[in-house]
Amino acid sequence: MLDIELPARDKAWDILNRYTKNPNLIKHGLAVEAVMRAIAVQHGEDPDLFGLVGLLHDFDYEAYPEIGEHTIEGGRILAAEGFPDRIITAIRSHVTENGLPRDTLLEKAIFASDELTGFVVAVTLVRPEKSLSEVTPRSVIKKLKDKGFARGVNRADVYAGVEGLGVPLEDFITFIVDALKPHAAALGLNP
Repeated sequence: MLDIELPARDKAWDILNRYTKNPNLIKHGLAVEAVMRAIAVQHGEDPDLFGLVGLLHDFDYEAYPEIGEHTIEGGRILAAEGFPDRIITAIRSHVTENGLPRDTLLEKAIFASDELTGFVVAVTLVRPEKSLSEVTPRSVIKKLKDKGFARGVNRADVYAGVEGLGVPLEDFITFIVDALKPHAAALGLNP
């Protein structure tokens, strides 16, 4: 683990809210932050580092939604704000079209967490009680096979992400659900 000076989470939160106005995108950042922190704890890594990458991974999406701009422009903004290259590279690596290798756990984790966390939240929101307790790996996998559900989710990236982490899809779905439960209220979900 590299010893780097990390910006405060408050600074990242400010940047997220400065560039992101859609409350659902803000909640997505919070959800991915929670999952990334849990991955860091599981692997003995720095939860603050992983959390910052999760919180900020899509902060520039509203301003720069186009492939070739999303995460590239955001990386420039983060560099100007004093964020270390390790964070910027990890964020840029979560967009497949950027063509960056995912060599570190941080890079693999953000790629695996982004799409699947958003998908798990979408599955939760269509459950009768909007409760994470209603979500099972089976229910998520069933919805993954339904191409009409959450069409914006890149299924190939979901499968490639869990493969890159070296975990079974079912196990990572359970992991995501468990990581989100303590944050359910902030995400507009029930635990």
